[in-house]
Amino acid sequence: MEYEAHAKINLLLNVLGRRPDGYHELCTIMHAIDLCDTVSLEPAKEISVEADVPLPERSAARRAAEAYRDAAGTGGARISIRCRIPAEAGLGSSSADAAAVLRGMQAAYGALSEEELFAIAARIGADVPFCIAGGAALCEGIGERMTRLPAMPLDLLIIKSARGVGTKSLFESLALPLPMGNAFAMADALRTGNTAAVPGLVFNALYAPALRFVPEIECFAERLRKEGALAACMTGSGSAVFGIFGSRADAERAKAAFPDAAFARVCRTLPFSPET
Repeated sequence: MEYEAHAKINLLLNVLGRRPDGYHELCTIMHAIDLCDTVSLEPAKEISVEADVPLPERSAARRAAEAYRDAAGTGGARISIRCRIPAEAGLGSSSADAAAVLRGMQAAYGALSEEELFAIAARIGADVPFCIAGGAALCEGIGERMTRLPAMPLDLLIIKSARGVGTKSLFESLALPLPMGNAFAMADALRTGNTAAVPGLVFNALYAPALRFVPEIECFAERLRKEGALAACMTGSGSAVFGIFGSRADAERAKAAFPDAAFARVCRTLPFSPET
């Protein structure tokens, strides 16, 4: 069984405060995009994970398979990942892989309810429930409370420097409170299909804090705007920056201006949840 593990962008990300458990309360609007890893999975007695890039021993994909097996009392899986989503980019690479593994385990064993599957996803990582659902959503809490939103077709250019941002280090460095964007207005723009309003509402509270780790984030955002992006912002905890363009052709033309980027990809938002 082979699954597309789709990346995401944060059209808006607010950090509301620090919770007693040490996590941060978020309000974010995420959208799946057509950049993806490919996850192959087949049932097996044990759990094994291999990839074409180095993964941590306790990768999110492995933890997802173990959590499913332990919750459902099933067998394991042989998992292989072809990685295209850069790590430490804010694009949800490990979360997307974990979500694909949970979908694969459910397809193989069918032992859990949807509610149980999403509960496991939330324990693996904040973005994993969204990566299972796909499409677009307003996500609250640490990301586990989702309100589905209509998808919106957007043409994007994603740029990343060679340096990434560690999510844990970034959140530990935050000095709260942080500025906030208008999540209500962004959600309303998606609900009403108001594409023209979206660029003016794009926001990420982590943008300025991330510059202390990777200053070139700001340079790439400025260059995207100079090349015609209607809006340019960092996604997630960075260090990838996305520009919204009026057309795919405009995004392709702008891509030529970034020969120095470690990663440059023209992408589009996905209009529906990934197929299983």
